[in-house]
Amino acid sequence: MVLSEVTKSVCHVERNLKCLKDMPRISVQNIRDFRGAFKKKQRVGRGPGSGRGKTSGKGHKGQGQRGTMPRIGFEGGQTPFYRLVPKHGFTNAKFKKEYTPVSLGRLQYFIDSQRIDPNEKITIETLWRSGAVSHKIKDGVRILGTGATWFQGKIDIEVSRATQSAIEAIERNGGNIKTVYHDKIALRALLKPEKYDIRPRAARPSHKHILFYADAKNRGYLAHPDEISKLKEENKKLGSLVEQVKDLNIS
Repeated sequence: MVLSEVTKSVCHVERNLKCLKDMPRISVQNIRDFRGAFKKKQRVGRGPGSGRGKTSGKGHKGQGQRGTMPRIGFEGGQTPFYRLVPKHGFTNAKFKKEYTPVSLGRLQYFIDSQRIDPNEKITIETLWRSGAVSHKIKDGVRILGTGATWFQGKIDIEVSRATQSAIEAIERNGGNIKTVYHDKIALRALLKPEKYDIRPRAARPSHKHILFYADAKNRGYLAHPDEISKLKEENKKLGSLVEQVKDLNIS
């Protein structure tokens, strides 16, 4: 019974190979598009036999024939739908602040490659000149905590924003971080000082930004120094505890 099944399968294979051999090969002469791939253009005004002769499907007189159709949304004079329904929703895209992100891992890479000197104060201009951020900075630079586990730099940095994980990682290594507000003119003067004979003063931040930069948790330049120093000490203690736990080598 097994031999009969094998014989049948061999016959099927031979028959299929023979069919393939007899079939025509693919060439330019026998290929064509699928049915419905292209729509045939309708010719109008070529006699009544086509069904689109005489008035070309536009009817007699009126707007349709004269080509003076109203704009989209016009409802013949009555109040249109888009005016009957009230507006809803809100977008703040016009006033949204866009900060260029820089991770601690990328910052460590630029320090290791000696493109940034950790012994000098790091500003937005330093990051821009070194290539750590793109050449298009809209509203400032934000430091992210990505790569905080292998960040070892002891730096003094001044940027627009920073995440809490980034602040903790920098201060655990004995570094300092300060967040400073820059308006459009002050940011341009910081990046391209050669454009100005006298460097313009930075504008006063709005009420919303004052609340952010006056908070010691964000290390804002308007925050009280004593509150910032207390938070720094807490971060250092937490960092020392983490190091002690690592040294225990608990399996």
